Formats: sequence, structure tokens, C-alpha cells
Amino acid sequence: MAKNTIMRKTYLRAFVTSAILITVIVSAFSLYLVQRFSQSARDEVLSTIQNQLKQVQKSTEFTLYKLRLYGMRMFADELVREWFSSPNDPQLLVRLSNSMKEYAASEPFIQNIYLISARENRVWTLRESMFDNIDFFDQPLLQKVRNDRSPYFRFQGHSDGKRSYIYLAIRDNSMKNSDGYLVMMVDKRNFDDNVLQSEIYSQMQLLVTDASGNFILGNENERLLTAIPTFGERPEGSFDWKGDGRKWFVHTAQIEPEGWHVYQFTPWDVWQYKLKELRNAILWSAVVMLTLTLIFLFWVSRRHYMPFSELIGLIQRHGTDADESGRLQPEHQILRSGIGKLVTQVEQMNQSVKSNRQTIREDMLRLWIRNGTLPAEALQSLIELTPIAKAKQLGLAVVRIEYYSSFEEKYNFYSRKLLKYAMGNIAQETLRYHHAECEAVDFDDDHIVLIWAGSMSGEDIRRMLADMKGNIDRCLHIATVCSYHLTSEQNFNLQSVYRQAMEYSMLKFLNGEDRIYEESDWSRFQTQTLEPFSDKLIQQLLQSVSKGEEHEAFLVMEQLFARLRHLPFEECRFQLIRLVYGMKKIFLRAGALQDFDGVSRQLDRFANLNEVYAWLKNEMIAFKERNQKPGRETRKEDVVASVVDYVSRHLQETVLTVEQIAEHIGLSPNYVRTIFKDVLQLSLSDFILGLRIEKAKKLLRATDWPITQIMDSAGFQTKSHFFTVFKKATGMTPMQFRFEADDHS
Repeated sequence: MAKNTIMRKTYLRAFVTSAILITVIVSAFSLYLVQRFSQSARDEVLSTIQNQLKQVQKSTEFTLYKLRLYGMRMFADELVREWFSSPNDPQLLVRLSNSMKEYAASEPFIQNIYLISARENRVWTLRESMFDNIDFFDQPLLQKVRNDRSPYFRFQGHSDGKRSYIYLAIRDNSMKNSDGYLVMMVDKRNFDDNVLQSEIYSQMQLLVTDASGNFILGNENERLLTAIPTFGERPEGSFDWKGDGRKWFVHTAQIEPEGWHVYQFTPWDVWQYKLKELRNAILWSAVVMLTLTLIFLFWVSRRHYMPFSELIGLIQRHGTDADESGRLQPEHQILRSGIGKLVTQVEQMNQSVKSNRQTIREDMLRLWIRNGTLPAEALQSLIELTPIAKAKQLGLAVVRIEYYSSFEEKYNFYSRKLLKYAMGNIAQETLRYHHAECEAVDFDDDHIVLIWAGSMSGEDIRRMLADMKGNIDRCLHIATVCSYHLTSEQNFNLQSVYRQAMEYSMLKFLNGEDRIYEESDWSRFQTQTLEPFSDKLIQQLLQSVSKGEEHEAFLVMEQLFARLRHLPFEECRFQLIRLVYGMKKIFLRAGALQDFDGVSRQLDRFANLNEVYAWLKNEMIAFKERNQKPGRETRKEDVVASVVDYVSRHLQETVLTVEQIAEHIGLSPNYVRTIFKDVLQLSLSDFILGLRIEKAKKLLRATDWPITQIMDSAGFQTKSHFFTVFKKATGMTPMQFRFEADDHS
């Protein structure tokens, strides 16, 4: 019985159920996460090791290939060939030394260069000098070179007792007995540091051996070198190996054509330790998270669900919670059956009262604004509905939709009502944020009216209404015009105040300024003086348009619109209708305007005189262009030729835009893009990029300039961008392209 009572408590039942569910989910997810992270880490380790080994293999093969070509180029030098014939010529030795120093300076891996004369039994070295064979300091190397009869060039390992090298002996294979040899000595430590980079692998061991198992490059580990012969003949790949008291993962590869073998030893205990740390961290984090979640869940359940149990107890004391069979109902059913009916009834009552009060208040406010005053009884009723009615001073603002004709076409009647209702709500919330009690009234037209009580400075009112206008635009995307006027003891007639505020809002059409309009703007507008508006200006403008006198028409139109801005709104609109109607007849007579569907409706599209002015000006320009002869149009081929000429002369500039090119030739950027692509079937940006790449290729083939200088000459901004686009276009890096060009030459 006690158990059933406890489990009937909502907060305990919710906690126990949620705790079990969360525990199962967190545990399953943690175990899955540990398994996935362990597998992912292992795969990542193997992938990283394989990629490192491939990089070492390719870097070594490429560097040895480059050194082999470099040695062959030195061997083919005419000075070397002459020395084999005359090794004792002093002048020849000076030129030979200078030439070999240039070769050695160009390749940092070269430690020394030996020339061995077979006929004269002489040895010349770049670092030491000339020796007789019997006096040469490295007799083992001399014997290796002279006894080596390999069919092609291979690098071999060598040590003179002080330093370790790999060397390449080059001889003339076209003759049975070679006249001499060129031996290129490569510093093994320099090669390890810059090509193999074996020192960066703190835990891994990288070894390179020759076909006989002799150590060549890498980490010289005697125990691992001893174990390599036990591996047997293994192709390139990977395998596990236990030795030296540890478990290793071994990756192998082969370096051709030397026939060297690369072994990469990775101890698994280091990675397993890291995986164990990661697994423990995930599990402990899951335990801590689960504990904190359960504590928080119990607190939330007790805090938010215990009041329901207390409320249900109150309902039980005033009624019954037994069902038809006499069994005790669960708490949630008691709550639903007891509170549901009460809430429904209260909501219905509140909604009815609220709806009636809101409707009555809006109708009375609308009547007050339209008539200016209210009878005493009606005013007293309005005071009971809103405190604004008893204020000593009121502010009245008109918020008018700027493009109402487009707004009316876009939305139906009900959508317009909802949006204007939303405008009123946004306005009320904004004004209340500025501590102003406000009422919003919909006038079933293109505007709403705001009334607020309280004395505020003009700056505060403008700031408040500007925030309101910005909120409407941001939330509803509706452009509005806002103006306001204040009541005074001499003028408390809301009808008059409303009309004046409406008149202020029309100033936006005349001057086009986006601001909050007030009485000072109207006073300033009335005091501005200009020459009287004359019908002659309209007639003069229409005559200039019909004659095609564009410059004269623009001058007259500027004078005309300067006078229109100082007319009241209604008179300004009347004069505009006359002007547009006259221009409409001229355009239609010339066949230059086909979509002129009504003067008044045409003007409704514009919010101010500046937009009307720009529209008429564009129509006049279009009218003139449509009536010009086709022979005056620029030929497409001439445009493209001008573009190509300008690009060729300014290719070195890193910033070369279509706007810059279009400005130079006097055309619009869009027109230049379109014409260029129509003629050449290629975009302008792709054409410029192609020219830059061709110029870079030409400089790489014809000069020995540094890459950065070539990049600047071709107009590329960054080195990374240059390398990316060059490799995409040619399939090679700039250095590879230069070497390829040198080989073909």
C-alpha cells in the first residue's frame, strides 16, 4: 500500500522513469563511443604510419633521382672530360674547381666530389686537392669504385671512419675500360634530416638497408638491424613482430632502382596507453555527467511536479478521485478531469470580456479621432476603458505604409488586417518600453494611428518612434512613414491634430528624407520660397523630350522638380499626373513605352519625388536609345579586342577586375561580361587566369628567375594560389615544370 502511494506521486514516478531511461541511454552511448573512438584511433594510427612511409619512399626516390641526374650533368661537363685526358693542367684545374664548386653550391646534399683518372692514376677532390692513387686518403672507396661493374648507376653506403656517406660513382659505360670516374659523395646525416626526417619520429624507428641487409640510412638501431634478416623475403606491406621485449608493428617499402628496403618499426604499447587514457576519460566523463544529470533531474522533478501533487490533494478534498469501479485514479487523470473544466470555463469568460472591451475601446477611440471630441458620457466610459482618455496632453502619431499599392496587391483583405494588427501590437510594445501608455487604432486604410499620454521631449519622442518604425520594418518587412503632433490646451481637438499629423507624413513624398516628421518640418517647408510654379516648365520639358534634346530636358526637369518639392502634397501630385500624362503620349506615339498602364497607378509605385525623378530620367534615356540608329552600336568584336588589349597590357597587376576594364573602355561591367562570353565562349575571369598561367610557363622555360619573381610578373597575389592553379592547369608544380622543360631542352 505504501509502495502504491509513493508511486502515485507524480514527481517520484517521473524521476524514477527518467533516471532509468537516461542511465540506459548514457551507458549504451558511452560504451559505443569508447568502441568507436578506439577503432577510429587505431585506424588513424595505421593510416598515419602508412602515409608517412609512402612519403619517405617517394621523397627518397625523387631526391635520389634528382641527384643521379645532377651527377650525370656534372660528368657530362666538358671540363671533366678534359681533366680525364690532362689531369695535370693547372689552368684546367682552376676552371674545373670553379665549375664543381658551382655544382656543389646548387645542391646542398653534396658533401664532396671526386674525379678519378684511370689512365693517370690520379684523384682530384673538391674539398682537398690532387692525390696519387696510392696517397689517396680513402683507399676502400677507391677500390669499390674501380671494381664496381654495375650495369647502371646505384647509390651505395660508405664510411671513411669519420663520417658516413652514400655515394654515386659515374663512369662511361660505352667503353670497356673507362677513362675515369666521377664520385658524388652525399652527406648521410643531411639526407636523413631533410629527406627521411627520421629524428621527428620519437617513438618510431626508421631504417633503410641495401639488398644485402647492410644499414644505409635512418635510425641505426643494432638490435632491430639484427632482427631484420629473420623477417625473410617479405614484399611491401605490414606485419606484427615481437622482439626486444616489445610488440612492434612493421611497415615495409622498397626504394627503386637502388633495391633498398625501408623498415618502419612502431611500438604498439605507446598507442595502447593513449587509447586506454582516452577510454578511461570517456567513461569517467560519462559517470560524472550521469550523476549530475540524475541530481538535476531529481531537483527539477521535485520542484516542478510536487506542486501538482499538492494541487491534486486539494481537488480530492473537494471531490472524489475514484472511477466507476471504485479504484483510485492516477494523479494525472484527477488533474485533467478536475482542472480542465475549471480552466476552460475561466478562459471562455475572460475571452468574452476581453473581446468586448477591446472592440468597444477601439470603436470609441476611432470615433474620438474622427469627430475631434466625445460627449461627456462617452468620454467617461472611455476613461474606464483606458487611462489615456483622462490625460491632460496627448501625442498622436500616424504610421503610414509607404508602398501601399504594392502592399494591397500582395495581400488580401484578411492578411492586410492581420499585418496592420501586428503593426499596432509592435507599436504599443515599443512605446511601452519607452514608458509611454499607448493605444493603437486601425483606420481601415493605409495607416494606423497611435495615441499616447505623458509629457516627453521632442528628442525622446523621435527616438521612441524611430525604434517603433525600425521594429516594424525588421519584424514585418513593411516600410512605413511616421509623423506626429501634440495636443495643447488651445488645440485638444483630436480631429485637427490627426489631420495635421497626416499632412506632415506627406512631406516624405516631397523631400524623400527617411525621418520622423513633426510640426517644425512643416513650418520649415512652408517658409521655403522659390519662384512660382509655372505650367510653362511642363510644356518646355515635353517639347525637349519630343525633340530628343536630352541635355536640355534634364536641365528643365531639375528646375521643375525643385519647384514641385515646395508644393503641398495634393497639388504636387496633380502636377505630376499632368507631367507623366504628357510624357506618356510622347512615348506611346514613338512606340518606346508599352507598359504605361495608368498615370495615377503608376505614381503609386513610388514613395517620394526622388524615385519619380529617377524613373522619368531612365525612361527618357531608354526612349532616346530606342530611337537611335543601329549603326551607332559598338561591334562585339571591337569590344572584345579592346578588352584583350587592356588585359594583356595590365596582366602584371594583381587586382584586375571587370569593373576596372569596363570603366576603361566606357561600357557597363555586365555588358562587358556578356559580350566577352558570347564572342569567345569563355568567361573573362577564366581568360585572365589562362593568360597568367601561360606567362608563368613561358618565364619558367626561358628564365632562371625565382618562383616568387615569376609569380609577381604573372600577376598572382599569393604563392599558395599560384601553386594551386598552376598544378591544376599543368598537372605539375612550377619547379617540376621547370625541371621537365630543362630535361627536354
